[in-house]
Amino acid sequence: MKPSTPFIRPFSIIKEPSDRLNFGGGWHSDMSFLEEPALGSVLYAREIPAFGGDTLWANQYLAYETLSDGMKEMLGRLKAVHTAKGEYSERGPSAQKRGSMEVKTAGDDAPSYEHPVVRTHPETGRKALYVNPAFTKKFAGMTRRESLPLLRFLFDHCTQEGFTCRFRWTPDALAFWDNRCTQHFALNDYQGHRRHMERVTVNGDRPF
Repeated sequence: MKPSTPFIRPFSIIKEPSDRLNFGGGWHSDMSFLEEPALGSVLYAREIPAFGGDTLWANQYLAYETLSDGMKEMLGRLKAVHTAKGEYSERGPSAQKRGSMEVKTAGDDAPSYEHPVVRTHPETGRKALYVNPAFTKKFAGMTRRESLPLLRFLFDHCTQEGFTCRFRWTPDALAFWDNRCTQHFALNDYQGHRRHMERVTVNGDRPF
């Protein structure tokens, strides 16, 4: 039985001056690799660099609505496989060793889940694309090789500049977003400077 209050997962996101990779430095929707992905995320700025470190968001409603009718019809019948195996593997970007962060790695036994390529928002009723480069590996019932041409088109399409906004962090700033209809990207353009953020994610439901 689910608790009446959504469960919150606290997580410190820290990039030290000596760290090469940041955390979240690629387009993704938080935890789409779970059976019930995160509904939303909250990010709070404790310490920010003198320059850089902005976050980009991409509107996945617009990504879907600007597709042709034929593409919408085809995608509406498809599901995609999401997993943490690549991104959080020992060689994956998110699991690399960092000065002040410990991130669990995903082994070969990490689960995969199928989610609709086009999901319907349970509150607004609007449709949005639901694939992302970090966690979407292939279409259900297809090989990865067969899936990649269309996935690459969708990855490019759903993060094009016209669908995005850019948030410039200030000390104590707070951002709260809906993972069901957005993707986001943490820019890594502040090498040699420290950035410390606190994130919590709110439990969601299985996409439909």
